[in-house]
Amino acid sequence: MDVLIDQLTNFNSLVGHLNYVLVILSVSMSSMRWLRIFAIASGVVGVFYYGLLVNDRISAGWEFIFAAVNAVQLAIVLLAGRRRATGDDEKFLVETVMPTIEPNLRARMLKLARWQTREPGDLLVEEGEATPDLVFIARGAASVERGGKIVGVCGPGDFLGEMSFLSGRPASATVRVANEVRCCIFDPAVLKAVSKKHPGIRQALEYSFNRNLVGKLERMNDANHAHAPDKPSAAPADEKAEPAPPILTGEEPTILTGEEPRPLPGS
Repeated sequence: MDVLIDQLTNFNSLVGHLNYVLVILSVSMSSMRWLRIFAIASGVVGVFYYGLLVNDRISAGWEFIFAAVNAVQLAIVLLAGRRRATGDDEKFLVETVMPTIEPNLRARMLKLARWQTREPGDLLVEEGEATPDLVFIARGAASVERGGKIVGVCGPGDFLGEMSFLSGRPASATVRVANEVRCCIFDPAVLKAVSKKHPGIRQALEYSFNRNLVGKLERMNDANHAHAPDKPSAAPADEKAEPAPPILTGEEPTILTGEEPRPLPGS
């Protein structure tokens, strides 16, 4: 117990413990930026502890190298994050797909994007295509066709080819430009490799795909309800339905009056 109290009250010991606490905090960070910041802080505290308090210059040297390497990595992260969205279309992509990911990952995604303007009639995705591109529509509209029939419409904020991107299966529908489209195209193989390497990008894409799928289903349901035939309304209660005509079977009909049926003459 006395040893524990001494460790908690001794300045030199507290500085040494702080060094390890900062290391633990650094490896617990999901953000690469904060991981580097806490690692640098740990290295600086380690240099102070081993160099001035313990007089262990070798350990202090290793702590200095540790801090320097993390400082260089932090600079790389910050410089990569300087790539900003320049136009309205890129800003729309950032706000829709990756509003919360780190700036360096956002910059990497923008670097992978190929922006194109497509004219009416152009094909964005063709049914049966083995590996269609992943397309994000920023402006304009496109029709979704299956078996030569239009089954839906896509517009700003929609992804095309996302199911093939996730499952690896061929495209299940053709998407044709209805009016001029400004779209962002990603190579699926490159984007898959990047998303595997960076979980933040993968999570942002999965969230966007789920949100986009819900929106498409809602629009499809609305379209089905709009085109569904109206159900015939029931006849008003005060109107009496006309009696059905008697069914002729070749015999005399028996009239029901609430009394016992009487035998017909000659029977």
